[in-house]
Amino acid sequence: MSYRARCRFVLAIVICALAGVSTPATTAPAATSAVTIERIIAKIDDDIIMLSELQDFVKPNVEKMRSRYKGEQLNQRIRELELQALDAMIQSKLIVKRASALELKVSEKEIENAIAGILRENKTTTAGLREFLSSQGMTMEKYRDELRKRLLSRKVENMEVGGRVSVIEQEIADYYDAHLDDYREAEKRTVRQIFMPVDKGASASEVEAKRKKAGLAYEEATKPGADFAKVAEKHSEGPAQSRGGSLGSVKKGEVFPELEELIFSTAKGETSKPTRTRLGFHVIHVDDVTPGKVITLDRVSGKIRKKLFQEKFTKRRREWVTELKRAAFLEISYDPVASRAGLSSVFSDVREQISFKLIGIKLKQGGGLFGQSRILWAYGANRDKPRWKSDKVKLGEGASVGKDAIDALEAGHRLFVNPDPSANIYLFRYVYLLPDSYIGEIRFADMLKAYSAQSKGEDKGKTPKAQKMSFETENKAAQIEFEVEVQKTRSIVADPKEITQ
Repeated sequence: MSYRARCRFVLAIVICALAGVSTPATTAPAATSAVTIERIIAKIDDDIIMLSELQDFVKPNVEKMRSRYKGEQLNQRIRELELQALDAMIQSKLIVKRASALELKVSEKEIENAIAGILRENKTTTAGLREFLSSQGMTMEKYRDELRKRLLSRKVENMEVGGRVSVIEQEIADYYDAHLDDYREAEKRTVRQIFMPVDKGASASEVEAKRKKAGLAYEEATKPGADFAKVAEKHSEGPAQSRGGSLGSVKKGEVFPELEELIFSTAKGETSKPTRTRLGFHVIHVDDVTPGKVITLDRVSGKIRKKLFQEKFTKRRREWVTELKRAAFLEISYDPVASRAGLSSVFSDVREQISFKLIGIKLKQGGGLFGQSRILWAYGANRDKPRWKSDKVKLGEGASVGKDAIDALEAGHRLFVNPDPSANIYLFRYVYLLPDSYIGEIRFADMLKAYSAQSKGEDKGKTPKAQKMSFETENKAAQIEFEVEVQKTRSIVADPKEITQ
């Protein structure tokens, strides 16, 4: 079975749904088998979760986690993900209990149909599935049992969550009107270029030599009957040389300002004179111009409906799970949270959660060579390999992003609940045809310490009020604003009581 097929099976198996989850430890575990002291770690009404169950739940990803991280970073990841895993197990038991109360069941035929779908998707056989499950220490019987719980959870969620969510036409129209810029197709220009790069620090004679080469290429390209593409193939020194200098379709905001100005000031069918930018000399030819237009509501209403439904469903499910937790008797006796200097007061009670809601970003530096109108951010402990990146967001006036633009993103990209102290937020500019340009970063460890220090004056026993806090990136290039709130909960990993849209 291929590696990709195995990954898909892991995603299909409920107990492997939390990618990267590993077993608890205070130091990096040895290669030999660990000795487990069995104990109850959670009580949910008359049900319990044992330590061995949690370890079995996360076991499939242990080796993958250990191969990627070492030392304290490994331990931090383990602690964070074990909390997520335990909360997922608690949720699963509460949802199955609710399904039982509603007398919902999953038939054998439904399980067979689900397995048949998994086999089709992964292009394998029942024997191949059994072989894979065996390699993960799981039997087909146990897999069927986990699949039954998954299907049962989906049934009750569709009834109690999906059945209570609807999107009306007026909401779709209101969203469309409020985000009209998102549905505006900008003017596009199909362009080619002859490019003569000039190295940074090049001498005057080297610059002049490049200028002459660009001038000669321009003269040849503008002769009657000349084919610009062939001239570009012959003279251009840029990466598009083999394509006859083709840059494809270009919209405003997709290339750096100097090149953008040159492209959009050249008429259709015309060729620009050699123009110097900080990268070198450009000769631009505009093949075609497609005027900009607004996409009509009827073309995007289905997409908007799906987006609004998913947002409502996610919000309603979060509230529903919180209601199930509050209605149940939960007792947690498992706390793997690291006690770091300056952070212990924030996490002294596992029934307390802290959330950082992103509400604003402002850049303090100018656009520079690669100044663009869009930015994005990433989350994780490694800038080059983050856990995720957000969608691109358009910068507004004053090189800032406001709450409305941020709220349009999915909750996972703007709300950080009990964030990993070892993780950071990295800001990037979006650069067309080039890697994203790094702006700066902020560390959650510093944010947590700042909040902990600021909250020391709060009265004991009272939940601190939500407050706004601003943090600068380490290089002072940007300022990020959060709404920080601590909430009480009866769950090991809390869900906010309500997330305001």
